[in-house]
Amino acid sequence: MLASHMMSDAIAQLHGIPAKRDRRTQLRHRLVDIQARIPEEMSAFSHRWDIKEIEAKVKDGIGEGSLFDQLFIFAAITTSPDPATLITEAEESMRQHPLSSLLAAVHYDKEGKVVHRSEPAGFRGDPADSAMQREIAQSESIRRSLAGASIEIARLAIMAQHFLSEDMLAPIFVSSPFVPRELAGTFTRGFMRFFQGDFTSATYILTPLLENSLRHVLKSHGHDVSIFDDATQTQQDLTISKIFEQMRDELDAIFTRPITSDIESVFLNRPGPHLRHDIAHGLAHDATPYGADAVYGCWLIFRLCLLPLFPHREQLRELVH
Repeated sequence: MLASHMMSDAIAQLHGIPAKRDRRTQLRHRLVDIQARIPEEMSAFSHRWDIKEIEAKVKDGIGEGSLFDQLFIFAAITTSPDPATLITEAEESMRQHPLSSLLAAVHYDKEGKVVHRSEPAGFRGDPADSAMQREIAQSESIRRSLAGASIEIARLAIMAQHFLSEDMLAPIFVSSPFVPRELAGTFTRGFMRFFQGDFTSATYILTPLLENSLRHVLKSHGHDVSIFDDATQTQQDLTISKIFEQMRDELDAIFTRPITSDIESVFLNRPGPHLRHDIAHGLAHDATPYGADAVYGCWLIFRLCLLPLFPHREQLRELVH
């Protein structure tokens, strides 16, 4: 890791110097060779939680009611945290444990490549944005792990009590303002796989659908989600990254800040799972869909589908039954 850092620094020092392109190429090749050995220096640390209390609470909350009611209970099993609260908690954590945030951090992928750098918090009590983001990302990772346990306990409890069919789920997604009508069948298939425990299929089906649903909701509120190229006179839809960059206020107004921040931290941000990028570009591995972040991400999309339907549950109940 130290050699990798020094090699990266050497390449950066040669940036912009004439006639050094070949030398930079040589150093980049050496950097890749060095980075390939970084995973050998890594160690895995684990921490066990006793979730018996969580299990009892979740099962009691799910109860033994109808499948329809349990699906709505499942969608409300946890909530997205308030960003202001996360910042306050991060600042308090950094004050209590200053040494953990005084150093810069380097974030590696599974191949040893540097994918993100976080600045140190500094000594004046005014942490850099990236240091704050790192602290929040760490606490959110823990929260999603515990939330993922609750989600899995609830999923198993529902499936143990009921037979879930696509005919049962389809009317829910057809009725949801979050789901484009022409994709209700795909959402239904994705969540069938999710409830059946096939998280690989669920993650790869549902993650790409999130971007389109955000555009769909923005358009339904009268917002333009396309860009116009003056030169070629063509139009293209905004990507999810551009939507969050250019239309964050509109998203916050529709979904609330806690939800939009939650979407961002799970699917878009580094440090963080960066789930949308990894799934879209084939960078995830076989275990990724079964991790807490992916399970939580799929559940969050399910919550977004059902949230607008909570005030209309009784009318929807008649359609489902």
